[in-house]
Amino acid sequence: MHEAYQATQLLKLPLNIESICSAGDNLFVGTKEGHLLMYGVVVRPGLEPEVQLLRSNKYFSKKPILKLAVVPEYSILVALKEGVVSVHDIDMAVTNFPLISSVPRSKGCTLFSLSVLRTSSLTGEVAVAVRMCVVLRRKMQFYYWKNRKFWELQGDLSLGDIPKSVAWGGESLCFGTRGEYSLYSVGRGEQEGVQDLFPTGRNQEPKVTLLQDNRFALDKDDQTTFISPSGQLNPKAVQWSEVPQAMVHDQPYLVSVLSKSVEIRTDEPRILIQTLELPKPRLVSCSGQGRVYIASTGLVWCLTMVPVSEQVPQLLRDKQFELAVTVANICDESLTDKSRRIQHIQTLMAFDLFCNHKFKESMEVFFQLDICPSHVIGLYTGLLPAEFQDKLVYPDSPPVLQGREMENGLLALIAYLTQMRHKLNNASAPSTLSPQPLVDGIIVIKSKRQALQIIDTTLLKCYLQTNDALVAPLLRLKDNNCHLEEAERFLKKSQKFTELVIFYNTRKLHRKALELLSQHSSKPDSPLSGHSRTVTYLQNLYAEHIDLILEFSLWVILACPEDGLTIFTEDMDTVESLPRGRVLEWLLRNARQLVIPYLEHLILVWGETNQLFHNSLILQYKDVILDSGHTDRDTQRKLRKLLHQDPTYYTAEQVLPKFPYDCLFEERAVLLGRGGRHREALIVYIHILGDLEKAMEYCRREKASGKPVYQHLVELLVVPPDQSQLPGVRLPEKTREPDLDAAVAVLEQHGQDIDLGPVLTSLPGSASLHRLANFLTAAIQAQVAARHSVQLVRALQHSAHIQLQETRVMQEGVRLDMNERSVCVQCGKRFTTLSAFARRPDGKLLHYSCAMDTS
Repeated sequence: MHEAYQATQLLKLPLNIESICSAGDNLFVGTKEGHLLMYGVVVRPGLEPEVQLLRSNKYFSKKPILKLAVVPEYSILVALKEGVVSVHDIDMAVTNFPLISSVPRSKGCTLFSLSVLRTSSLTGEVAVAVRMCVVLRRKMQFYYWKNRKFWELQGDLSLGDIPKSVAWGGESLCFGTRGEYSLYSVGRGEQEGVQDLFPTGRNQEPKVTLLQDNRFALDKDDQTTFISPSGQLNPKAVQWSEVPQAMVHDQPYLVSVLSKSVEIRTDEPRILIQTLELPKPRLVSCSGQGRVYIASTGLVWCLTMVPVSEQVPQLLRDKQFELAVTVANICDESLTDKSRRIQHIQTLMAFDLFCNHKFKESMEVFFQLDICPSHVIGLYTGLLPAEFQDKLVYPDSPPVLQGREMENGLLALIAYLTQMRHKLNNASAPSTLSPQPLVDGIIVIKSKRQALQIIDTTLLKCYLQTNDALVAPLLRLKDNNCHLEEAERFLKKSQKFTELVIFYNTRKLHRKALELLSQHSSKPDSPLSGHSRTVTYLQNLYAEHIDLILEFSLWVILACPEDGLTIFTEDMDTVESLPRGRVLEWLLRNARQLVIPYLEHLILVWGETNQLFHNSLILQYKDVILDSGHTDRDTQRKLRKLLHQDPTYYTAEQVLPKFPYDCLFEERAVLLGRGGRHREALIVYIHILGDLEKAMEYCRREKASGKPVYQHLVELLVVPPDQSQLPGVRLPEKTREPDLDAAVAVLEQHGQDIDLGPVLTSLPGSASLHRLANFLTAAIQAQVAARHSVQLVRALQHSAHIQLQETRVMQEGVRLDMNERSVCVQCGKRFTTLSAFARRPDGKLLHYSCAMDTS
């Protein structure tokens, strides 16, 4: 317990006090004899309260004054006397509390309650609305104050029992009968508006008190239960030493009058604050913040709240932090000083929660207070570097956590750090922070980048101790800020090599990652054993790391060439973007056995059209065939298929010189043809290979190119070539004999594609016209038909020209007559000498402007 109030006796009256009420510095006392007394009470800090009788009226009532209520804004006092509610003027300009008005319908009432609503406007003016509930046997009457008089608000509310206590707050009115407590929503009907709450206590008068936050306090035996204006019950009750007789709410305290004392408690937290021994107290009234009046039959005491500056240290020593915050909120300090005091209290509360192993609640408070994350992390041993940890100071020695408590603490810290991380990564977060220290004077981290680095590094350490499955997702984050050396040290210490590779990859430290993968590839008990992880890592690197890819792919290719090749052939964007020329050059130097598979993948799978790779594959196929002694038929088939593709994909002039002259003649023929050397290609087919069918097929294939391939074919059939026509290749000693029949057959089938003159000169003199009759007839007819076609076209063109000239002459010979009587066919007006005009095809004239309008 601590001292919240100081009690001072104000009055000792020779009269029997029946009721009291207060407002500001004024105290009103109603007596059993019917006297009404008004006192002025001045309370100064550190001094005894000064009391002065301002006015009195011993003839105020002929009977006891049962209840008093004051509304200072209207300077009125509402009194229940002689069974009627009356309103009196308490303005200092008048005397004897003159009657303003009374409520005639209230005759015979036993109880009333006021509702005073104060509303501030935008201009700062405060509007006060006063309403009153009057209890008359089993009915309630409702009134509102206007023009110095109470007017009926609504119809009477009939009840099943007589209310013994009533309080009105907002739009809810709570009352207690002998059997139970009920709640009524003002303005609704009897059936809809009344809500039964719970039974009253045993042989006890019900008591309802309106609290300053508009909640209702309901007494049941020695307990007080709280409900909201909507009727929501708080299951936690305040326990008193005995049944209270009366109670008021002076935030944050509940002041309750017992039979021989006054007990002061709080509802949150529910603790006993102070007990004041006073002789037979009966009545209580709260005059304002920090001032409560207690009255017995003849005595009146004033309870003044101890200054906040004295209460808070007591509460902090007792570790009543929540109450200390509430008390600090009601002090009259400046807003800055109040905020600083509350911050200090809440910081101590969060630290105490941590020391009591309430980690979640502690972290929530630290987050709300914006405490520097490094100070929070420092509460846990081993999470900060020793040199940084030594600079931190705490209100007391933090507990050393172990076992289950350590795990719970780390889980709460993870939730806190995750929340802080999200907050700092928000786009609206400034780059320079303003965190609060846990203890004043300790350095805080103001750099956003440095704060995120500490948070992420600590998260990594926490995950390693609680749930290592979360380590990899943390390290994969693009905005990961783990400290490099610290994270590297902890991951190695925990043997989390897979996660260390992820960390290196995120930080673009690819060489370190690949070196680690290489070192662990030969360790069978390592999670990085083997070459598959290296292959995957290299496949995900982009073209700018080509040197690194080539360097670390060598050991993989040596260990497993097939898997190593996938580094350059996997169907991935990163792999396809690699510089293929560099890769080919590297494979030629270091892994020639993979050159052909790589080139085949480029051409056949990826559709590569660059001549460099097609030329290279052709030469690679050639070398394989030669090395096999011409026994590798499969490769030879691939080579011929490759040579017969689109000739723009490879360069025959570059490939042909590298082919041997004594073999691969069919491939040479294809290359000669692709290079436009058709006569040489046909020499190979006819006189080296001796295959006329392939020569014919070649001519059919090359016919579309417009070259005289059939003419070459006929000439080579009738006149054998000499060695000079096929440089480099030695012709066989016995070439094909002249074959006039085959030449004539070609002429008859393809005469339209052959120039007649050169062919006739190449034929031997022994060729008879009879054998050439069909060819010559067809050739001459074709030439005559072509000549006739040309003549016909020329005649048609000449006729069209003559007709065009005649039309031009006719149009130029048209006469146009225009005089002063000529008018426009469009507007009917005559033409002036300066008018522009137009002529229609039918010969009619019109103004140029009219012609443009009609168009």
